[in-house]
Amino acid sequence: MSSDEAIQLTNNDASYCKSYAISKGYWSDPYLKYFCSSHSLEHKAPEISRGYYARVNAIRSCVYKFIEKFDNGQVINLGAGFDTLYFDLIDKNLKFKKYIEIDFGRIVSSKIRLMRSKRALSDKFPRTDTIESTSETTQTQGDFKVPNLFPKASPVHPSLKSNSEIHLENYDLISADLRNTDELDSKLKMCGVSFKLPTLVIAECVLVYMSLDKSSNLLKYLSENFEQTGFLNYEQCNLKDKFGDIMMANMQARECRLEGTEACSSLSTQMERFINNGLNNTQVITMSDFYKNKMDQDERHRIESIEFLDESELLFQLMDHYCIGIASNSPVFKEIFF
Repeated sequence: MSSDEAIQLTNNDASYCKSYAISKGYWSDPYLKYFCSSHSLEHKAPEISRGYYARVNAIRSCVYKFIEKFDNGQVINLGAGFDTLYFDLIDKNLKFKKYIEIDFGRIVSSKIRLMRSKRALSDKFPRTDTIESTSETTQTQGDFKVPNLFPKASPVHPSLKSNSEIHLENYDLISADLRNTDELDSKLKMCGVSFKLPTLVIAECVLVYMSLDKSSNLLKYLSENFEQTGFLNYEQCNLKDKFGDIMMANMQARECRLEGTEACSSLSTQMERFINNGLNNTQVITMSDFYKNKMDQDERHRIESIEFLDESELLFQLMDHYCIGIASNSPVFKEIFF
């Protein structure tokens, strides 16, 4: 199995962990279940569920603040996998200009097929074509009305017919190799992205799979081409200690090459990578800091009552080795810092 294939499998792992936490009541998400098999309900340790809650809370709270500040903003989700944030924003009636998801072609195709087969998902996408009503239960033959035993099936959403990409007015789902900025630029232009509008780019455990040169090229491309961009990054950090060695060994056992760990040595190395590539307005904190000091404390008490956790040492060891950061080429993004 190639490293790229192993990386793609991490999408399933993350989806299953999130789905289990949702089933226990950590947060509400009526859509993720459509992307998961029954394996998603296999028991996960409370530390895992709390960690994923904090991750989702950190990402979404920042996106909400961004959209509240910029009602014409764009969101680009790199390595989006089976993420359901777009559906959440639609349900909350939050206004944005564009939401673009990017991943490997294999994952994009799987996501499109699942969305096409589930009305709860496909109905969330706007459509301009006319849909023939399927509500009639009878049909007329001469002077007689007979039961309609074979009602016409609902047609496939026109934007979900392709297995390779989706292009709608406010949503695009495309494949691209993020290590190739020329390809990324071409694909973004195909989506009709505006380089002048405020744009928030999300990356959850994405840069760590790229060499430092490749991730730096990506960040430089974003900072130089978008007039106002913020990069919201969730990723490993503090990997130079014993616990970090265990994390690295676990990923290597799954054949995932972590080529970008040089920037994950500490919070300082995380910040240096952003600043060196034109994202000078930067904040990076550990997930422990976020959980203890930035997260709503009523919410913290609520989730801590869901499952008993005898000892929190492992939870905070894990959170000390993950960070959440925002880096921008515009000081206006400081208003959505944690």
